[in-house]
Amino acid sequence: MIQLLALACTQPVVGVSSEVKTPLPDYETVDTGEPIRGDTASVDTEELETTPDPEAPRVLINEVVAQNDSTWSGSDGAWPDWIELYNASDQSIPLADLALRDTQDLPWLGGEGTLEPGARLVIAADDTPSGEGLHAPFSLDAGGSERIVLSVRGVVSDRLAIGELPRDVAWARVPDGGDWAPTVHTTPDAANPSSVGTSLDIKDGVFQTDEVLHFNIRLSDVAINSLRSNRLTYVQGGLDVPEGDWGDVDVKLKSYVGSSRTIDQKCAFKIDLNDYSGRKWHGLGKLTLNNMVQDNTYVHEWAAYELFRAMGVPAPRVGYARVSVNDTDFGLYLMLESIDQDFLEEWYPDPSGNLYEGAYGVDLYDYYIASFDYKGGSGVSDRSDIQELVDILDDGATDANYERLKTVMDMDEFLANMAVEGLIMHWDGYSTANNYRLYKDPTTGLFQIIPWGTDQTFLSAYFSAWTGRGRMFQWCLSVGSCSERYDEILLEATYMMDALDLDTRVADLESNLRDDIETDPRREFDLPTHDYYLSYTESNMISYPQTVRDQLSAR
Repeated sequence: MIQLLALACTQPVVGVSSEVKTPLPDYETVDTGEPIRGDTASVDTEELETTPDPEAPRVLINEVVAQNDSTWSGSDGAWPDWIELYNASDQSIPLADLALRDTQDLPWLGGEGTLEPGARLVIAADDTPSGEGLHAPFSLDAGGSERIVLSVRGVVSDRLAIGELPRDVAWARVPDGGDWAPTVHTTPDAANPSSVGTSLDIKDGVFQTDEVLHFNIRLSDVAINSLRSNRLTYVQGGLDVPEGDWGDVDVKLKSYVGSSRTIDQKCAFKIDLNDYSGRKWHGLGKLTLNNMVQDNTYVHEWAAYELFRAMGVPAPRVGYARVSVNDTDFGLYLMLESIDQDFLEEWYPDPSGNLYEGAYGVDLYDYYIASFDYKGGSGVSDRSDIQELVDILDDGATDANYERLKTVMDMDEFLANMAVEGLIMHWDGYSTANNYRLYKDPTTGLFQIIPWGTDQTFLSAYFSAWTGRGRMFQWCLSVGSCSERYDEILLEATYMMDALDLDTRVADLESNLRDDIETDPRREFDLPTHDYYLSYTESNMISYPQTVRDQLSAR
């Protein structure tokens, strides 16, 4: 029997480890029967029980998505389930010779035209009653009971039993015409990948660095003028995603202080994707598009969050996008995973806890408690959970109070965060009481810190791993047992940074992005400046872990 992969429930592990950890699904093997040639399961029609004829022209079912939200849009603008056919033969096959049926024996009969050798054809499984054109008279059952069969000139050429998968995950032959595998890397009407990786997290299909995705934001003159006068208020617009017209969305500008730009410059965007459609694009309800105007390397955020996640700190994933507004090119952007409900569901078995944002200068003091931006959650809404943290800090920096603090704050995770901040020279994070979130995990009862705003990392020569001014960090350094634990985690982080080989990987990443960097019409620095700071970043990635180890040896 052929064994296929199915998504299993997971509980992300957060903590300090010598191994790289990312919040990806685990998998378990599930016996689905033989979903391809030779399946003899009992179904509704005799044809569905027929073994494909080896003499039939080799036209294959090549890729199927049975729960499509965002992987393909038809010519009518709808987002139906879909089936891709592939002509693996050396013959031109008239479409009139093809028939595609599902379990209920509802046929799609090919019409005019031919399917040339090596060509693909995408059929919308959208219940079109007549089954005309490229629309099948059936939809797909994603529950694992659907079977479809393809015939050429009345002879069965291929069949598939569709096992259950998450939304926007495909069954695909890997590569074209090869063995079946589940994949988040959907490729309707294009070549299937040669490998699919191990993740069935659909966000991994977009948070990757192999491809720069393209988005076009559509805004009316009224909306643009509104963003000029009130940049942080959402306006209605439209969005073209790589797969087609997504429809209506809400758009506002983002960023504060140094990276803030107007709509007439290279502004950063926040886009609410599901306010109108009720759907998520590859599992995302929101898009965060950073302008990278303060990162003239274009790689700092990617590298920083790689190290945070490797040290078990919940941190966003990134990808890259070319962004236009009304078809005017705004340049290369960082596509950053938003710290929202979707993010919490990735990292925590219970994502219903309280989430707070620490705005610029807001730290764990009595007079700042009301300034923590409450982002929601099912816990108390009066910030009394933050007050509990502050009270312990107020009671004094002692070993006994450090033990108390560990009952309300995941201190190993916090110290891992601070160790990474120190190694990447993140002077704009909790080290200066800025760019961080606090999440109260209902499962453990502990707060965890979530980093943000890492665009100006890897460059500050004056910054050390012990100079962060955040109150809880300085409190920890004044307690012997906490300070010792920090040094242990910091040492581990230096070796983790070495193991990640960040300097080589950012060089490869920059090479992939180079054309988009050079042609970015709103780039605010020249290429020699970019090249200089990229080289400086790579040098620090190589040398600074050993510098910190030397400093630890001297303490």
